[in-house]
Amino acid sequence: MRLADLYAEIARMHREGVAGAVATVVAASGSTPRGPGAKMIVYSDGRTLGTVGGGAVEAEVIRRAVALVGSRDAALAHFDLGPDAGMTCGGSMDVFLEPVSAGPRVVVIGGGHVGQAIAAVARQAGFRVTVVDDRADVVSPERFPGAERMLVGGVELVGELGIDGESFVVVVTRGHRHDKDWVKVLLPLRPRYVGMIGSEEKVREAFEDLARDGTPSADLAGVHAPIGIDVGAETPDEIAVSVVAELLAVKHGIRDTAMLRDKRGMKGRNR
Repeated sequence: MRLADLYAEIARMHREGVAGAVATVVAASGSTPRGPGAKMIVYSDGRTLGTVGGGAVEAEVIRRAVALVGSRDAALAHFDLGPDAGMTCGGSMDVFLEPVSAGPRVVVIGGGHVGQAIAAVARQAGFRVTVVDDRADVVSPERFPGAERMLVGGVELVGELGIDGESFVVVVTRGHRHDKDWVKVLLPLRPRYVGMIGSEEKVREAFEDLARDGTPSADLAGVHAPIGIDVGAETPDEIAVSVVAELLAVKHGIRDTAMLRDKRGMKGRNR
């Protein structure tokens, strides 16, 4: 396996949001199966591309690499290649383990036309996509070919979604009652972003209902609703562009989303 091919695959993983880790031999002394510079990609399911020497040591490298997937922490592992490791080389090697960024994750609650369009645009923008809808015929690989996960059900599934402080959640179900129910169970999980579709009037009514149910006003203030950046969107595809633009703005910590032309000379404009 050529190093150029491994680097090309690592670049693809970053670009397409494929989770994994890279193992690199950074030091070796004595007799070792591979020298410094040898690389191996370890995917989240334990599959590999390349090798750092095989045998018991490589098996342990794979185990440790899989454990790193999804984290932001790198690790340095030292191995003595003697009988205790099931090898007779007698040398030693250090392997640097570095997770490959899997990209941010967006959970799209609602698999209708708008949800389908948002999932597609978000995937193109580098988000890993999970889709949830209570209609089995709506959540299908044909409609969501780029989704990492697809689940059928309602708010009872919230515990299975693994939502944390780095998650983005877009609530676009087929009815405002469902939207409101989802927002209520999502807010205590403190995701990085919660957006809910709806007109200003519908959003106000939903927030009033949630407040009466005991949802703190401070939590409601953090919900992005109406959802998206104002680009005059009307069709599902236009709405998807608006919503994903807002996701990217939050991801990059941008609060002022004025046209770049009007921000000429400011840091962050296109090159």
